[in-house]
Amino acid sequence: MSWLLVAILAYLFLAIVSLFDRYFLVGAIPNPMVYTFYIGAIGLPICLLLLLFGITLPVKGIIILGLITGFIKILGNIFLMESIVRSEVSRAVPAIGGLMPIFSFLLFFLYFPKNEILNLYQFLAFILLVSGSVLISLKKVPGRFFSLRNLKYPIIASIIFAVSFFLMKILFLRVNFLTGFFLVLLGGGLGTLGFFVLPSFRKNLFIQRIDKKISGIFLLAQAIGGLGAVFQQYAFFLARPSQVPLINALEGIIYVFLFIFVLILSFWKPELLKEEMRGTTLFQKIFAILLIGIGLAILAKFRIITF
Repeated sequence: MSWLLVAILAYLFLAIVSLFDRYFLVGAIPNPMVYTFYIGAIGLPICLLLLLFGITLPVKGIIILGLITGFIKILGNIFLMESIVRSEVSRAVPAIGGLMPIFSFLLFFLYFPKNEILNLYQFLAFILLVSGSVLISLKKVPGRFFSLRNLKYPIIASIIFAVSFFLMKILFLRVNFLTGFFLVLLGGGLGTLGFFVLPSFRKNLFIQRIDKKISGIFLLAQAIGGLGAVFQQYAFFLARPSQVPLINALEGIIYVFLFIFVLILSFWKPELLKEEMRGTTLFQKIFAILLIGIGLAILAKFRIITF
């Protein structure tokens, strides 16, 4: 299966779960660290189930690499949730999707040989995808055309995610997909247990519990998010190192799905997502989607997915 198709499917699921994230973060679980803990902790029992499939553990150094990768990814999730709390969901998510590929490209460019960098068509698609994602993340404010203030947390999250995905690809070059996925998931789950050393976290965890009324919705959201994570990591596994920044750049596709979801949900409960869907803001979003669409078309047209 093509890494491009797998990545698009992954971002469909991740777009859906980002709406659930916003729902919980403005409601029952407003603390990003507590919410991240619940997400990461779910991974531990899943790791036990994966052991039934005959996970073959690699050498100690590779195990440590996988665990560190999972822990770093969890840190990125904290800043992602903080971004969603402090900003609009259809801006925070594409901001990270736009900035992360830039950091990812730099990491892969510095680490891998020159023959692993993007070719002309890949680079053009990369620029279009990143431009579309960044454009949609910028917020218009009175007195100035754009404000970068709300990009503080997305920038931090982008750097952390870029490092985690860089390490993840190195991991997948050394182990099979199931083993790599297991190690990353285990590292994330164990990392969330470290939150207990913080008194403020323990206090918030006791207050912000998942009650029975929302437990079903929460589990559904995590199931969808889990599928998104599986497909995203599988896309990394299938892709060559030079294509990983492209997969990161493709996160802008999340916005295409979010745009549709937000339009529908804003008619039902506009205050839930705090979106602006009129005037120049709407034009900005449509133009950004156009850039993303052209970038995706270049990837498909020139069969870059076969490299």
